[in-house]
Amino acid sequence: MDDPVILNESPHGLRREMIAHEALRVLTRLDEAGYKAYLCGGGVRDLLMGRTPKDFDIATDARPEEVKRIFRNCRIIGRRFKLAHVFFRDVIIETATFRALLDAAPEAEEVPLPSRRRTDVPDPTFATRGGVIVRDNVYGTPEEDARRRDFTINGLFYSIADGSIIDYVDGLKDLEHRVLRVIGDPETRFREDPVRMVRALRIASQLDFEIERHAREAIIKCCGELKSSSRDRLHEEMLKILNCGRALRVFERSWQKGLFQTIYPGFSAWLQASEGHAHLPWVKKALRQFDVWKEAGLKPMPALQHALLFGPYIEGVAIALAAEGMPEFEATLQAVNTVLRDKTNLTQIPKAVVFDVERILGIQVQMRKSSGQSKYASRLRHRNGFDEALIYLKFAGGIDPARKELADLWMAPAHEPALHSRKPEHAHPREQAPASKPPQG
Repeated sequence: MDDPVILNESPHGLRREMIAHEALRVLTRLDEAGYKAYLCGGGVRDLLMGRTPKDFDIATDARPEEVKRIFRNCRIIGRRFKLAHVFFRDVIIETATFRALLDAAPEAEEVPLPSRRRTDVPDPTFATRGGVIVRDNVYGTPEEDARRRDFTINGLFYSIADGSIIDYVDGLKDLEHRVLRVIGDPETRFREDPVRMVRALRIASQLDFEIERHAREAIIKCCGELKSSSRDRLHEEMLKILNCGRALRVFERSWQKGLFQTIYPGFSAWLQASEGHAHLPWVKKALRQFDVWKEAGLKPMPALQHALLFGPYIEGVAIALAAEGMPEFEATLQAVNTVLRDKTNLTQIPKAVVFDVERILGIQVQMRKSSGQSKYASRLRHRNGFDEALIYLKFAGGIDPARKELADLWMAPAHEPALHSRKPEHAHPREQAPASKPPQG
């Protein structure tokens, strides 16, 4: 293996004071305890690019149990790869032990894995299932850990000991040339963990980087491997995409490479048919709206995002059910479940999100049955989910003139959707408010 590229503190410009004080505290205490302590991953990448990192992750030669002995506010989590989470008041600093580079993964399809129901089965150090890594607790050196990471620009380390940047994978060069490159053979790495393909498109879109040619070809070739991924992990990754600030760009790239069609086959087939293709502008406008909200610092409820993204498809299914004689309100609720709980989807949308989407779209039916001025309308305004339903209606009114008239009726009273949720962790975004408030009445 080649010697790493090491940049001293003065050339690279990343200073200790740029690191969140919680992460700096963990790095410093690990260093004082005699362990190697490196800031790693996207945190180093973003700081070198002048961006504010979303997370500050740490890599160390301390084992999770040793980290826990140093920090009383620490919890060990994970089964595929054990991590030490150091808890502060509002921040969790993820601390991972350097992973080993395994040239040949052992055959582990026959190895039984422990579960909540089976406590008598030992937890294997390393195990794969169908080529996908399901256990990975083999520890190694900093260089091995760097080469185990997904992309070269995520394989950079910042050493708290001397302030240097350590680069084992030519990440600095790719950062300079704005290229997203997979560490190792792209096809092999994508088969190990297919979610890396989705991450590649998201990160490249966020940073406005070009994906290296071999990685692009491997994504197209391996997109079917996503079927072996965790549905929960894919849902989390899709939420990251919707909130990354470049959701529309990720959608366009993932559509070109067949990833979106693999994750949402039913929705994609509908978009490719004549009926759904006519609603493609709606889908793109919704994704663009998510990007606008991100730029404004607003975080919408996941239910509102799913309602807007899948809205035309859900409404089409509801119309078909109503045509068969089902009441309109019931048809809408059934359509939400048909679309969002479609077993061919590769994501697992939580039941709470599905329930909130039912409320948002169910209120649309109720809005159409009122002028917005009656006592019934007054009660409707106080229902949970009404603010999101009004945002949905206003969004739809920007595309459909008939619904714009309905939206104007409901916007006529001096009522605007709240920017903040009843629960502080969920902010409710809204489109630009009217220039002046309409009179009370």
